Amino acid sequence: MKESAGKLRTDYLRLKSALYDPNTDLEAVPAVVESVRALFHHARTIGVIHLEIDPLARVEAVYGWQVLDRLLKAVAGEMLWLRGGSLPAESVITQHGVHADRFLVFVPLPHHDQGPHASLVVQTCAALQDRLQSLFAGADFKAMAPRPVFSIGSATITENPFFRVERQIYRGVEEARHAGTRQEAQERSRQHAELKRIIREQRIEILFQPILHLATERIIGYEAFTRGPRDSMFESPGTLFECSREVGMSSELDLICQRAALKQARRLSAGDKLFLNALPASLLDPGFREGLLADLPKGFPIGRGDIVLEIADRNSIDDFEAFGSEVSDLRARGFRMSIDDVGKASSSLESLSEVHPDYIKVDNSLVRGIHKNLIKQELLKSLCQVARAMNAEVIAEGIETRDELEAVMRCGAAYGQGFLFYRPSRELPARGTAAGHQGM
Repeated sequence: MKESAGKLRTDYLRLKSALYDPNTDLEAVPAVVESVRALFHHARTIGVIHLEIDPLARVEAVYGWQVLDRLLKAVAGEMLWLRGGSLPAESVITQHGVHADRFLVFVPLPHHDQGPHASLVVQTCAALQDRLQSLFAGADFKAMAPRPVFSIGSATITENPFFRVERQIYRGVEEARHAGTRQEAQERSRQHAELKRIIREQRIEILFQPILHLATERIIGYEAFTRGPRDSMFESPGTLFECSREVGMSSELDLICQRAALKQARRLSAGDKLFLNALPASLLDPGFREGLLADLPKGFPIGRGDIVLEIADRNSIDDFEAFGSEVSDLRARGFRMSIDDVGKASSSLESLSEVHPDYIKVDNSLVRGIHKNLIKQELLKSLCQVARAMNAEVIAEGIETRDELEAVMRCGAAYGQGFLFYRPSRELPARGTAAGHQGM
């Protein structure tokens, strides 16, 4: 008897794990078929809303499964919030499968609102899109690149005794998915056209954030940041460059950013260091290197030895040995090198041994809350030891509090930047001045 009870429990738990997602607290579609069938007691027509998130595979690869789970849970929370508000309380909210990136809503439609473009469904789709855009513009997800794209489509199912309800449900799901895909493709096409116009017209803005010697809090140089047009989806550099990859114009955009930063850098003083972000593909392009050299006219306030090329997006490097050879050529021409985002979950440490950077920039994910995290402290100490062995300097990014500042200094970092000192700005604080408390 005990063995039989144990088997039943095991079978139950196995079935539950296949049909219930504990992260989102939602059941998969097969588990809600009877609930959807019951909706026909309320209405003859049911609206189907399908939401799909892209590109989740890359989000997981870049940030890890924990961040992906947090994203999915946040989306589920926004959908559940609509029930009882924009949606009738009896609406069924589900996930296409456990840990899936597709969500579904089944909603009974009133008799007067049952066409293919039922106003309740259309209004709910719009409300959901607005909620998700607000959510992912917030502090928790704002820095994410690539930014999640939400494909939302809808369809309707009308009760028909000649067709099995289960098949009607799955047909409605696929119809709603295709509708969302068409709309998403049209929106993506519009975005691509807008980005090409931005690149063609060079509508970008350059901001500078000081880098300081932490012991004295004096400015030793500036990092140049790129921003797209204000109040547009391309204002974020992550979105700007991610979309430029989709249209095959990332190298062209990168060179435009370099030229714009060098143009603004004419305001620097002799001895200032200028940190320029650069994609690996751009550094491998002979035209890029020659263009960068051509933008240093006679009388330019800083020399090549004061220009530090920050290598970002190292995951795109296929051959580190060949890349290291190209970097050696840039170094021979006088430029200095920095490895960006070291310590980030997706970063590769192989670049350290091949590039031999002058600076190692520690990602803000390692700096954030480091004074409360012994593991982060040990990781930073180890990176500082590696840097000393390579005759490189460590720059801690994203310092926001005095506690974080003291912790990174104890771990051995000599330089840093962050909101504690200065936020990125069009203006240039005078070199060598004390930082003050810009971020507090």
